[in-house]
Amino acid sequence: MKTHLRMLAYISLVFFCFFMFAWRMQPETGIPLSELEFVTYDNVLYSPEELHQLTEKQKADGHVGWDYDYYDTEFSRVRTNQMILKLVPGETYGLYTEQLTYAAKLWIDGKLMAQLGEVSDSPEGFIPRTGSVVVYFTAGEETEIVMQRCNFNHAKWNAVRFYYGPQDVITRQVQTKNFREIAYLGFLSALGIINLGMFAGMTERRRFLWFSAACFCTMIHQSLQDPKVIMQVFPSLNWNISYRLEGTSLFLMVIFLFLFMRDCFGNTPCRWADPFFIGLFSFHTFLSLFIPTILYTRYTVQMEVFFAGCCALYCMLILVRIILNRKKLMAAQYYYIAGVLVFLLTTLFTILRIGPAHVNQIRIGMILFELITTLSLALEFTDVRRAYQISRQQEAQLRQMNASMEQTQELQENFMAIMNHEMRTPLTVIAGYAALSVENLRNQDPPDEEMIRNLQLIKQEALRLGRIVEQSDEGARTMAGNGQIEEVPVQELFEAARNFCQPICEKRNNKIQMECPASLTVPCVRDSVLQLLYNLIINASRHTNHGLIRLAGIKKDGKIILKVADNGEGMDEDTRQHAFERGYSKDGGHGLGLALCQEIAKHHNGNIRIEENDPYGTVVILTLPAEQADGKQ
Repeated sequence: MKTHLRMLAYISLVFFCFFMFAWRMQPETGIPLSELEFVTYDNVLYSPEELHQLTEKQKADGHVGWDYDYYDTEFSRVRTNQMILKLVPGETYGLYTEQLTYAAKLWIDGKLMAQLGEVSDSPEGFIPRTGSVVVYFTAGEETEIVMQRCNFNHAKWNAVRFYYGPQDVITRQVQTKNFREIAYLGFLSALGIINLGMFAGMTERRRFLWFSAACFCTMIHQSLQDPKVIMQVFPSLNWNISYRLEGTSLFLMVIFLFLFMRDCFGNTPCRWADPFFIGLFSFHTFLSLFIPTILYTRYTVQMEVFFAGCCALYCMLILVRIILNRKKLMAAQYYYIAGVLVFLLTTLFTILRIGPAHVNQIRIGMILFELITTLSLALEFTDVRRAYQISRQQEAQLRQMNASMEQTQELQENFMAIMNHEMRTPLTVIAGYAALSVENLRNQDPPDEEMIRNLQLIKQEALRLGRIVEQSDEGARTMAGNGQIEEVPVQELFEAARNFCQPICEKRNNKIQMECPASLTVPCVRDSVLQLLYNLIINASRHTNHGLIRLAGIKKDGKIILKVADNGEGMDEDTRQHAFERGYSKDGGHGLGLALCQEIAKHHNGNIRIEENDPYGTVVILTLPAEQADGKQ
């Protein structure tokens, strides 16, 4: 929470500083003068000397303003403009424009002050050029400004806006304008470098690369906008290259922002939207590179409206995805949304003309959007780095735990080896004396049959326990699976299980009943399945009083199905779902018996499940294949 508050405070501070800086950095400006206020002579190129020699009829051809339609292909491609200013004689003045384009010559009081490109009355001699111009001159009684312009590369003219005033005023205006542009371009360049550096440190996060590329494209596009700072750095830059680069950088910026938003929020709900919009803007970039400019600029307005609509539609689709996944959004994604909203808000203020007229609020909005996004990416970068460090620490801890577990395993193996050695002899002695006692009882007259059966059961279980001890090096899983697969009569398994469990069941007055065809056999590890039946019968008896425990076996669809059913208290749904989890118990037990049963079933390629008995109680169903692979499981 503290991190988010710090970021909010920082962003608010930057916004306030940028706004105050833009507001206070507007010095006194010159007097605006539009080309539409000049006297214009169409289809002719007059020099100042020729203008002084015009006849009355030729002068009558001059007009103020322009009288051609935007889509008129027959408008004049060359023209001469003339303006007479009344200034203070002897004072030094400056004349400044940041948008002189096509090809132009500028005279003041008959002296050629500036030239951009090559002015010609035919396309063959025409060389386009664009850039800003600032000139200084000493005013006379009347100051005459003459400008020649020709346009063979655009579908329309743009009206040049001049500023004139005292030398110091124009100088401050030019310096302030250049400082603003250089500061803005430097800011964009810094953000691009920062994001590119973050991408170099984490190449799997491509959003850093996309946003870095968008920042650089924005920087290139803005440097080619008025006052075209790039022309001051590269004064010999070809006009055709600069114009196409201006359009291409804009659409590349949009494409990279699309890729950035897609990486941040995923695909839009419409699968066709992402490839459609990216392909559309890529196609337009191709057109801006190869279509002749005189044709391309004829439909500039329509294309701007169309692509602005496409961007709005794409933003709506992104908004839909954000709404649908709002519960899954991360903090950084909220910052991305906030940056976009800030930019849209400043754009709306500009459209509604809210705020100081001299403050470029759209540019401030763009700065804040890029700043917020970069800070969000930096926050995400930090979080990922922190998670990586935590992961490394946890990995080191895991290695230490593994080493400790290996030591514990070694101690356990040593203990099991000692226990196996120490228990094997007593169990053999128990089995031997049980056998000897059976022989002695049989020699008595009459023999005690019940005692003989009990001693035989002691012998049988001692031998089985001895086999389990031999297999206990691998723990419960080894007991579940070790042994030879053999065909065992199900009735024999049931009989052995009943004999072993009957004394335990009698404590709760429970009886054991068997239902099984005498010919039914099951391929299994005898001791493992017997252990499973012991666990199920004892567990059923623990939850049944004065009841009946039924053992049933059938063969169906190539499967052997063994059931242990009781009419006791039963299980609730939650207990049935978790009953086979190791360590889960609701009656104070260790939660290992049913888990071991499941392991035995899996090692026999079968399954075990619990269902409700009808009308009450529980039934456990063990399903085993009728044919098993030979050998140990």
